[in-house]
Amino acid sequence: MDNKYTPIGRKTITEKHIPLLVGQVKDSIKRKLQAQSSVSITADIRSDRTMRSFLGVTAHGFNQKETRLESFLLDCRRFCGKHSGENIAMAFDEIVDEYNIASKVEYIITDNAANMKCAFEVKLPQDEQHSDESDVEHGDLDDESLWEDVTWEDETVLTRRRQRLSCFAHSLQLVVHDGMKEAKAFSSALAQMSKFTSLLHTSTQFKERFEASFGTQRSIPAATSTHWNSTFRQLQALTSLDHRALTQICSADFQHVLSSVCEWNQLKDLGAVLSPFAEATDLTEGEKMVTISMVVPAVLDLTTHLLQTVELRAHCRQLAIALRQSLLKRFSGIFARTKMLEENGNKDQFDHDVYFLAAMLDPQFGLNWVDLDVTNNENPVSVKKFREDLKRSLIGGDVLNSDVGGDATTDSPPAKCPRLLARY
Repeated sequence: MDNKYTPIGRKTITEKHIPLLVGQVKDSIKRKLQAQSSVSITADIRSDRTMRSFLGVTAHGFNQKETRLESFLLDCRRFCGKHSGENIAMAFDEIVDEYNIASKVEYIITDNAANMKCAFEVKLPQDEQHSDESDVEHGDLDDESLWEDVTWEDETVLTRRRQRLSCFAHSLQLVVHDGMKEAKAFSSALAQMSKFTSLLHTSTQFKERFEASFGTQRSIPAATSTHWNSTFRQLQALTSLDHRALTQICSADFQHVLSSVCEWNQLKDLGAVLSPFAEATDLTEGEKMVTISMVVPAVLDLTTHLLQTVELRAHCRQLAIALRQSLLKRFSGIFARTKMLEENGNKDQFDHDVYFLAAMLDPQFGLNWVDLDVTNNENPVSVKKFREDLKRSLIGGDVLNSDVGGDATTDSPPAKCPRLLARY
């Protein structure tokens, strides 16, 4: 190194170079977002191990020139104070205003927390046109609290834009958590799996035995409490090993972490039940491909899978029933729209038209999911009617009249999709 060279100081890097680079990246993102006619947003609040909270906001759009999806992290700022809907909404508005995309936001995807719902679900009066008599009877429309600070100029924009949708992966995780609460028969097997994995990551002697038998490239990942699929990957990695080889490794000093034959079979059965849920989670977490079209087919395919599990795996029946009940509850909008569940009069989750329209427009699905998984109490006439109503309601009554009532083969030919959606 040249003796005349003077390294850049820490203060110069942190106060000059990094802010300059951040500004350049922001300007580049702003230019790309200005070219978008609409964007979708994902927002979430997470806490680190020291219990510091951060609000992450990511914008998603479509690059028409390069015909590909793009994602931009707009901010991951420290979030202090109460996690109320009002505070979240204020922080969110600051971020989107900084990038000048407030009028471009179409959908906001969040988890199912009450504060997130409160932050992004704007409540407007049920009926915009009231007569003088109804105004007197039902209240004063000039009351500012009724409109919750929504101006007339913003009314049209708010009713058309900023529609909050629930995160599919998070909702699916809640379904699995609900099901596992009822899976008490598997608790002993899961406890043994946890002991085995913990020992593998803490004992050098046990690690050496494991690598001597299975090689240095094989391991079992540790599970995290916030992501259920990490537990599934742990289960999958363990059950992919040979049980007889594990018995030899655990002989003598480590016998207490070895799963019995019964527990081993339970883990394999549990993996078979949860495997489609893990596949659905992985399929819908991509950023470079369209994933919203998979929501309806995946949920209905999971329902079919659970019904088959109840019939074919007697020892997994309680788990499958609990999973199906939670699936019906947390995705009630899909089942209500397909007439597989009675409407309760409330706003159901995942009942938005965009889920069904996206599935119809995806060539690998079309309307085949209707014929494959929509049962309507085994009433073919009802299924056919739903198929026709779906086309009319989402695309228009006259657009596809020539195709109404046609066979499944007249829809767009489905592409091959492995495992979970293999029938498509």
